[in-house]
Amino acid sequence: MRYRADKPSRVVRPAGGRIGIPRSLCYDELRPYFDSLLTSHGFAPAVSSKSSARILQLGLGRCIDEVCLPLKVFFGHVESLLEQGVDTVLVPRLISLARGRNLCPKFAVLPDLISASFPELQVVSPYVDLHHARARDLEHHLSRACRPLLEELDAWDSRSPERLAVAWQADQHEPDELAWPDGDQVTVATIGHLYAERDPYLGLGVAVQLTRLGAGVARFPRRCGDQPVPLEEGMYYEPTVRAARAIARAIELGVDGIVLLTYFACGPDSYSAETFLYRLKETGGGLPVLRLILDEHTSTEGLLTRLGTFVDVAAHRRRERGERR
Repeated sequence: MRYRADKPSRVVRPAGGRIGIPRSLCYDELRPYFDSLLTSHGFAPAVSSKSSARILQLGLGRCIDEVCLPLKVFFGHVESLLEQGVDTVLVPRLISLARGRNLCPKFAVLPDLISASFPELQVVSPYVDLHHARARDLEHHLSRACRPLLEELDAWDSRSPERLAVAWQADQHEPDELAWPDGDQVTVATIGHLYAERDPYLGLGVAVQLTRLGAGVARFPRRCGDQPVPLEEGMYYEPTVRAARAIARAIELGVDGIVLLTYFACGPDSYSAETFLYRLKETGGGLPVLRLILDEHTSTEGLLTRLGTFVDVAAHRRRERGERR
């Protein structure tokens, strides 16, 4: 396996300076960074519209059936950018964003999948693999990983290192904190892949439904700290480690229940969710946990029934805890 990008063998000149950015998967991971990087080098980031049923239908026309829902939706975002006249899309080849951990293999091959399925598009893809890199941290690794990207776009110049540093500061200054509900209502944490938590369509409106059922929803930052927690022992994939730390933080803050958002056909989810459920039986103190397995065929009516019952259970536990105090 190679651990860095090949030297650019072409020059890519996006039409009108527009570079498409699909609003899915890694969008929330590094969006501030790439927005600042592209803008500072004279390009215009063209972000696709929010996920929707139409976006999914576009993706189903380009993608095979056997992959997870988020990947199908990602293909739809790329198709929607093509409809907008974009001829170049940014699809990072994300291997790892942290030492000792990797992302799902679909991120590693995503640029190849998009190139094969959209031959009419130019795909630019910085190779991000901090785990195998010599750089000591993500900031320095990204500055090296993005140089081949800028060279391919014929945009690298003497000021690029400075602009890369500014892009990192833009990423760090992006407001992204713990969102905790106000009031004294039942509090439920929704935890899963970052795109499951942040994209209402990919999350099938779970957070909205919980709010309508009278529960407050806790949301956690993109990065949930650097300190390991017992729940993540043996975890290999980066999203599962983040989920473990978010769960530990949720328990520490005293949530009344946790909803695990997982996807059908997702390998990391199939392992991590069962592991979390097993370990929380021993360490969760009776905390109600609901695992949801989502895909494009999930019934919203059935989902609402399950969530309503879960909120009732969480409310009962909250009352019991109040009485014991």
